[in-house]
Amino acid sequence: MKYLYSKIENLYNKKVSASGLALFRIFYGFVLLFEVLQLFYFRHLVFDKIPYFEPSEIDFTIPLVLWMVSISCIILGFFTRFSSVINYLFSIVFLSTISSYEYHMFYAYMGVNFLLMFVNTYQVFSFDRLKMKLKYSNSRTLYKPSRKVSVLNYYILILVAIGFVYFDSIFFKLASPLWLKGLGVWLPASLPHFTHINNSFLLNLKWLILFLGYLTFVFETTFIFTFFRKKWRLPLLIVGIGLHFGILICFPIPWFALGVMSIYILMIPHKFISRVRQYFNCNTHITFYYDEECPLCIRAKIIISHLDFFNVVAFKGVQTYGFKEIKFKNISREELLDNIYSITKKGKILIGVNAYRFILLRIPSLLLVGLIMYIPPFSIISRYIYSKVASNRNTERCTEDNCGYTPPSFPQEVDSVKILKDFSIKDLKIKVISLSVIILLIFQINVTYHSLLINNIKENIGFSETNFAAKVNIPSKVIYKLSSMLLGITSHAVFMDAHMDDYNHIIAVQVLLPNGDKQFIPLIDENGHPDYYNYSFNWVKYTFRVNSPNIDQAVLSRGLRDFTAFWLHKNNLENHDIKFNILVKKIDSPENWSYDFLNNQIAKPWIDAGYIMWESKTFSSHTKDIERL
Repeated sequence: MKYLYSKIENLYNKKVSASGLALFRIFYGFVLLFEVLQLFYFRHLVFDKIPYFEPSEIDFTIPLVLWMVSISCIILGFFTRFSSVINYLFSIVFLSTISSYEYHMFYAYMGVNFLLMFVNTYQVFSFDRLKMKLKYSNSRTLYKPSRKVSVLNYYILILVAIGFVYFDSIFFKLASPLWLKGLGVWLPASLPHFTHINNSFLLNLKWLILFLGYLTFVFETTFIFTFFRKKWRLPLLIVGIGLHFGILICFPIPWFALGVMSIYILMIPHKFISRVRQYFNCNTHITFYYDEECPLCIRAKIIISHLDFFNVVAFKGVQTYGFKEIKFKNISREELLDNIYSITKKGKILIGVNAYRFILLRIPSLLLVGLIMYIPPFSIISRYIYSKVASNRNTERCTEDNCGYTPPSFPQEVDSVKILKDFSIKDLKIKVISLSVIILLIFQINVTYHSLLINNIKENIGFSETNFAAKVNIPSKVIYKLSSMLLGITSHAVFMDAHMDDYNHIIAVQVLLPNGDKQFIPLIDENGHPDYYNYSFNWVKYTFRVNSPNIDQAVLSRGLRDFTAFWLHKNNLENHDIKFNILVKKIDSPENWSYDFLNNQIAKPWIDAGYIMWESKTFSSHTKDIERL
């Protein structure tokens, strides 16, 4: 504990730029938002007993909308801490309770969403930072909150969201003949219903496929022991982004790929982000002159500069620079103080509302506002409002006294606050973090205790049959369930042999429309690839639960019922009698690499496997035994 406490203390004291955390917050927030948007679109499929035909007892529309609002606040950095708590509670309600549509990325969300309540992702690029600036700034002092955070904020997210995942995954891959032969990348990408593109030109390069398979193996094995080392960070970043970009291209699980890629943003070197910021610092389009003694002007400057991520605007005080500007030689001092003057990069002088419109059009986050200010009647309204403000300022100049603004004192650094004589808030934080890391490690070790490799070892040495093992399993499984539900710490058996062994069939659904036309509903397309209904959690549901290597005809029938019911409603056909043909493509289940395997499977013919019917809103199934075809 002393050693761990010492390490945690050193990391806590090591301050780095918070820009990477902010970029992660924004990127990850959008990924989570799109995942929830997909869940919202398919909410009746996921939650209804029979989509639209037999609705769920609870309407999840409003809760999902509120969840998306909280995620949007996280993206904006607006009440970030509170929004993160709400986001985590919604995650428990939805992600932790979904079973039939559960998929691997849900656990990653749970882990990250839990940590978002504690890490300082809002330090930069956030409205929370803007609120702090406005609250503590005045015409004499501009308050700039620190852009530094403890490096622990980075490490804990990477450890839980990537390190633990890879660590546990290896204990499955080491027991997998598929991965040990280097085919862990090749086989899933070679099954038509697993991949949404035909990438045979890469799959046919055996050396490349074997290299990628073993690279993934080695990369996941070493990651948890090397990610915190500076010299390893860039190579790990390149390989990790590359592998998950490949997942994005090949497999119908885009939010999984993009979600993990968002976490890799935390490994981007701080110097690189700093150099990008410096590049944009030289990208000024306009110089904005403001009254240095006016609190209202100071606030406008703070707001614009905060949202101006690309440094389009350079701010200069009228009193310090404006009176000396040659281009203003014919303008009186009173007019310079009472109106807004700006000079563009090309030397054009813009006055008043024209200056604001020019600026807003060049700041991406304010572009829409700038466009609106050009469109009647908003253009007239904006000029009217500005003229009113300007005329009021002509009557009496705005100062801290007559604008009713009292400069507050700066916030106190809480870490130095003493709880006991020799024990501060900082000491308490370090002890809590140290204990939390130990608990997380215990949770992960407990999960890995149930991995395929460890289970094989326990069986081989006879440990599984002992009374001690039975006693250990009781609390272990309880802890496993809690860590999985609340923290997303769970087993990571992804693309294992059992997922693909003897999986020799692809099932598609073809609808017979009232006008006599036939078309594939968007589950599986004519080539056997997943279609747009069949992505993320829907893909896992349809590919491994509705279908599976060994088909349960009753489960298949219920799954086809639900997907077709959803499709009928979306196409306004639920009041029609509709017949759906069930088609099967019988494919091979290989044990070794084979040239042009994917093309050969795509070329397999569709065969008739019966049909299902919706008549008078009643479902009936007449499917054949798929396993015997």
